[in-house]
Amino acid sequence: MNSTIPILYSFRRCPFAIRARLAIYFSKIKVEIREISLSNKPQEMKRLSKKFTVPILKIDDIVLDESLDIILWSLKNNDEHNLLSPYYAQKEETLETIEIFDHNFKFHLDRYKYSSRYLQDEDYLGRNEHKEQAANILEKIERILKTSKNNYIFKNRLSILDICLFPLVRQFRIADKNWFDSEFRFNSTARWLHNIIEQDYFEKIMIKYAEWVKEKKIQYFSYQDTNRIID
Repeated sequence: MNSTIPILYSFRRCPFAIRARLAIYFSKIKVEIREISLSNKPQEMKRLSKKFTVPILKIDDIVLDESLDIILWSLKNNDEHNLLSPYYAQKEETLETIEIFDHNFKFHLDRYKYSSRYLQDEDYLGRNEHKEQAANILEKIERILKTSKNNYIFKNRLSILDICLFPLVRQFRIADKNWFDSEFRFNSTARWLHNIIEQDYFEKIMIKYAEWVKEKKIQYFSYQDTNRIID
């Protein structure tokens, strides 16, 4: 383990930061959390990674700027809930599923949810077409959940698959909540998503922190700290 408290640069609503915080929460690792504004990113964060985006975790001299790397680092340190079980049982398939959602699904999600940003792009197909392309990818998860009738993707227990996928699916739902919740194609997926976002742990990782760049105030995030704030 590290000798100093790791520093996590985060943005509350970012789906990749959400899943990084959830893994850190379950690992019970204490971090200093630095909530940023996407329009006013601190120089300290920019110096750590050329990606200039969250999440970034600094552990002594190590910098992790991919959410999946943060998840794996956290849970390999402490995984008392066996959240990595599909990673160990079927590593290639698990990582492939996560990659499809991180790249293909996210590509269409952005052009559906934030369509006005991409109107001039050559690869922009129209809001509804990107919505449909994302929906086609999501049908894989719907089939798994519908067939198993489980609340989670892998063996009816929360795992790295749920942690990685649900923040992106949550964004997809937010783009048109009424459509998503009533869309017959995603009855099982909607049930799965609502089950996760209604859990106490989701409320705790979505606690609002003061923007760090303005006050440089030290704030901590951990299983213990979030429970204390809620209680």
